[in-house]
Amino acid sequence: MLEIRRSGNMADVIASVRSVPARIVPYAVSTALTRTAQHAAKIELPAEMRAVFGNPVAYTLNSLRIEPATKDTLSARVMVKNSAAGVSPENFLFPQFEGGGRKHKRAEAAMRYAGALGAGQFAMPGEGMELDANGNVKGADVRTILAALKNIGAVSHHRTRSYARVRKGGKLKNDLFVGKPNGGSRPDGIWRREGHRIRALFVFTNAAPTYGKRLDFTGVVQRVALERFEPEFEKALNAMVARGGRA
Repeated sequence: MLEIRRSGNMADVIASVRSVPARIVPYAVSTALTRTAQHAAKIELPAEMRAVFGNPVAYTLNSLRIEPATKDTLSARVMVKNSAAGVSPENFLFPQFEGGGRKHKRAEAAMRYAGALGAGQFAMPGEGMELDANGNVKGADVRTILAALKNIGAVSHHRTRSYARVRKGGKLKNDLFVGKPNGGSRPDGIWRREGHRIRALFVFTNAAPTYGKRLDFTGVVQRVALERFEPEFEKALNAMVARGGRA
């Protein structure tokens, strides 16, 4: 989240526009702040996402929202949506904005509930997992795996018993199995049998995936504020004057 606020006090702003009624100035300021935040969230940040991420999906491009300014707060906020359903945008965007380790995904929570994934572990795509054009695991593949795991998780309400059952290489539907393949040093994960081969769909790791900062969220919003607040303020003020001082 980033806040766009008019620096200085309202008396200074009113003094700079002596020719208009003082009562409409806070309305013009709040309108300008809101429009500036909207431009950052709807135009500039999505354009930066396209430049940095290559080919982001619509869900990513539409992951921002604003909190509009009012004449009392005189501040607008640009923030990432926190979705109650599906993968919350803040979970995958914050590491891109700030760097550092990513949070656990909902699919990982489901794997953990079924007993396949250990506490604190992460599930990383394996070499046998087909990714989409954006480098993400396809939702249909995730749903297929979770449906297979759900059957094992329903065997017992006792999490540790369910976990032991899965870890012994219990076979799932669609030639899938969970655990560590016999022989060699291959890791725990979710594997698929393909003839005489086995390929990893997910590999389990204790280390959180880390990201370097890729998109300067703060810098983009600050640049937009410097470039657009004054012209938006003048536009809002002129429109209110033209309406006879009505907000």
